[in-house]
Amino acid sequence: MLCLGLSALALMALGGLLVSFMVTPDDIEAGRVVLSPPCAARLLFGVDCPICGLTRAFCAMSHGELARAMGYHALAPILYPLTWAGALVSAWGAVRSARGGGASLGEAGR
Repeated sequence: MLCLGLSALALMALGGLLVSFMVTPDDIEAGRVVLSPPCAARLLFGVDCPICGLTRAFCAMSHGELARAMGYHALAPILYPLTWAGALVSAWGAVRSARGGGASLGEAGR
């Protein structure tokens, strides 16, 4: 069961990162591509939620546009590599679990 959860997490993260390479922030802003529904907080209250701008920021990061990414979301330079790390660790854990080698990094010392 843990293998399935890690596999799903890895696929979601890697899938999202792959899409960020295929889509540019300009595609999103021009409406050529819609990757997520409009932000409910922005629609209801007129304010950005804590994750507003991350889709465009990740697309900018994938295209090497660090300054532009920071303009969309200040934490993008931190969250982008953490997402990569989480995706790779989840994929690694899913493979290890499927092979019977342990489900997580924390179990390595047991």
